[in-house]
Amino acid sequence: MKRYLIALLALVMAIPTMAQSGFGDYYDCRLAAHRKEGMPKGAVVWMGDSLTEQAWWSFLTKEKPLVNRGIGGDNTRGMLARMPEILEAQPRKIFFMGGVNDLSGNRPVEEIASNIRKILEMVREKAPACQVYLQSVITPNNEVLAYAYIKNKQHLMNELNAKLKAMCDEGLATWVDLRPVLHNEQGELKEELTKDGIHIHPAAYELWVGHLKKMKYLRK
Repeated sequence: MKRYLIALLALVMAIPTMAQSGFGDYYDCRLAAHRKEGMPKGAVVWMGDSLTEQAWWSFLTKEKPLVNRGIGGDNTRGMLARMPEILEAQPRKIFFMGGVNDLSGNRPVEEIASNIRKILEMVREKAPACQVYLQSVITPNNEVLAYAYIKNKQHLMNELNAKLKAMCDEGLATWVDLRPVLHNEQGELKEELTKDGIHIHPAAYELWVGHLKKMKYLRK
């Protein structure tokens, strides 16, 4: 019996400690990978959800060192929880985008904006030399959107973007409005730039980074 208990204890200790954060297994898996990768001092950080994670930023920009801290499915609560570890390395730039997954989970706009404000204030306190670029939330294309839970929420995304811009007007970050670059005349993601109504093709990332370079937020 004693040997059985010892073996059982060893098995439990060998199981990866997933879902410990409360944000899901994938979040914890990616967070563990990020910790293993490490964070160089003074890096350019891309922070966000799947839209950030799926990009190949190191190919699109010459900025070095550069790290991708996008996690698919992440929301602003998860990003807020991750931010202290990122700021320990004193990044020189953070390109932030978040909020779509919160809205798909029916979180109130006020709550989402509050989380993002906390993130910006945390950066100001813990890494005052870091420049934060707060990027507008991309509004899905309803016509081709593959996910019913995010449909018909354009008005909420517009409301959130207005609140984010107001934070930038206060001086908490630099506002990056990607809507003129990626949206159509209806204020939704251009159909030719998306594969499922919200996630984007490589051409869209090129337009995204091209805009950042044009605005001199990134080196050419």
